Amino acid sequence: MTKAIIPYKLLDVDLPTENTAFHSKSFLENRSALLSELRCISGVPEIARTLNQDTIYKLVSTPEGGKLFKDSAGNIKGVFYKDGKIIEHAKFQTVRPSLIKAATTIGSQVLLISIAMQLNRIEQGISRILNEFHNDRISEIFSGVNQFKQAMMVQDNDRQSRMIEHAIQTLNSGIEKTVRSLKMQIEDAPNAKIGFWDNWFTNKATVAKEKFALAEESFKACLLGIKTLSECYATINEANAASSTLISNLSTLKSSGIESAAQKARLIPAKANNFSEEPWFSFLGRESSFINEINRCRLLANNEFENIELEFKPIELMEK
Repeated sequence: MTKAIIPYKLLDVDLPTENTAFHSKSFLENRSALLSELRCISGVPEIARTLNQDTIYKLVSTPEGGKLFKDSAGNIKGVFYKDGKIIEHAKFQTVRPSLIKAATTIGSQVLLISIAMQLNRIEQGISRILNEFHNDRISEIFSGVNQFKQAMMVQDNDRQSRMIEHAIQTLNSGIEKTVRSLKMQIEDAPNAKIGFWDNWFTNKATVAKEKFALAEESFKACLLGIKTLSECYATINEANAASSTLISNLSTLKSSGIESAAQKARLIPAKANNFSEEPWFSFLGRESSFINEINRCRLLANNEFENIELEFKPIELMEK
């Protein structure tokens, strides 16, 4: 089980500036919709009036089987927290069905943006600059990324969703092709273990650097593609589709030989304290975290969660 967590702010989004602004705007719109639902629950505005208006509180509502739990009188169970302490027990009434949907939408969005940020940090750890695309596979990933960038500028929601869906198709196709190439590029790179004759006629580190160039570019492109997929799904509120697609792509990427690549990359000399093996090991170290967060998205989409946790200032819940 997991929680539908709705923070007061979408803090520290470590993504390109235009992406950060786009996701922050989307988060605020979804959060505003959730607050509108809560204002319509009898009992919530009344309690909000009694609290310090400038203090951030947490409202926890506990569902049962995907539905907010009701007592024998038909009231909804809820608790107000401040600094980890219970301030007041709450009994609400008349909850709209869309409240849970709004809460899970934001919870999934926060998780997917977190995944995108982690992938972005790994990608940035690869120092090689992609000035040119070495094949049409990487070009297809960048085409999907550009399609998402164009969709971010579209104001019409329906048109934007269609453009993002098209970007998802392009990204999936590009990632699939690039992973196949990556596997061969990793296999073609020399092993990290240096034999007796390895450096007699050629420098094995130099050979590794040349052979690994394409593998690094492919790996970087795959990380960028999967990161952008996570952003796409966060935008169109498709947590189930995100779960299936992201787990499939991450699994396929790992099976291309990432563990072997992490070992082979050790042959490449460090540059300004940047070690070529670090991004590969970083991906392996975070993979289980990615899978866990993706599975939490799936649970939210299927209403399989423990409770809804909303950080808020009381003034936000006052009736307008």
